[in-house]
Amino acid sequence: MYNEEEAARPYARALVQAAQNLGCMARVREDMEALSAQWVGSEVFRDWAKRFHSMPRAKHREVVAALWGQSVCPPVRVLLEALSEHGLMAVVPQVVRCFRRLADVAEGRRDVTLCFAAEPSAQTLSTLTAKAKAAYGEQTRITTEVRPELGAGVLIRAGHTQFDGTLSGRLRRLSRAFGR
Repeated sequence: MYNEEEAARPYARALVQAAQNLGCMARVREDMEALSAQWVGSEVFRDWAKRFHSMPRAKHREVVAALWGQSVCPPVRVLLEALSEHGLMAVVPQVVRCFRRLADVAEGRRDVTLCFAAEPSAQTLSTLTAKAKAAYGEQTRITTEVRPELGAGVLIRAGHTQFDGTLSGRLRRLSRAFGR
């Protein structure tokens, strides 16, 4: 079975590597976000990309040049040419997602989610934000969620690591400890 995420990963990896080698990660990120916005915002673009593979191979670079020309940086243009030549324009959203993740890792960025049972005070939010940035770096992106089912406390998710300081988490751990 065809897995679009697996098809996209090598292209995203190559794009991150090219952006690092050329020192243009910020520009590549900007162009990839614009490409993502084009995908989301244009049904015509999505339909065209899904049918693009039926075009004669010789026309692919020509079409990419006509559509994006110099409006995207060279690594993104090369990516688009490669996707088009291999009939993979339909995996653009997956390439964008993979690129975001891989670029974040390459740049040491981390997403941290703070989940509260109720809206946190400005002081609490400021303190936890400062601690997360101290632990994971200044480029850490902090998002917050309010989830009343937590009861009280805070649940912190950083990548695959979770710190559960909530009432519901404590009750769940107690229940497991007593075999219920």
